[in-house]
Amino acid sequence: MLDWSCLPPALSNGSETFAVDLAATRTSGIEYIAATERADGPGAPEWASRAVAELGATLRVVPHADILGHRLDNARELLRYAKWRVSLSQRITLLAALDHEGSLTLVECMSAVRNSTDPIGAVAALALRRFVEIDLDSGPLGPETRVIRFRG
Repeated sequence: MLDWSCLPPALSNGSETFAVDLAATRTSGIEYIAATERADGPGAPEWASRAVAELGATLRVVPHADILGHRLDNARELLRYAKWRVSLSQRITLLAALDHEGSLTLVECMSAVRNSTDPIGAVAALALRRFVEIDLDSGPLGPETRVIRFRG
């Protein structure tokens, strides 16, 4: 992903509107992403898909059930660090520790980058840039949350 924007303008068709939650700019183009309550169908009116196509983008609708649990709250916590910059030495230190141990807890990762002005910010930024993966599903982020090296 090259860039993203939360809450892009809603799509409208006369008196109808359809809210899009996120716009993601990828190398392949712009993708609008919407969470929907419906799990039994596409979840977006046909006119919304056409409107997005006219903008030269694509629309992906994610059933709300797919983002229930702790994942969404944890992702929101991490997103505040999207523009955070991590020094090369901090990145190498953390990645070397993960290579050596296989996985670390979040608090152990924070110790590895303790020279940072905000160690959690450094770990979160590395997760958002896909250097590391943080377990977003097992519960709220905490000291025991597992972190592994990203192997995309």
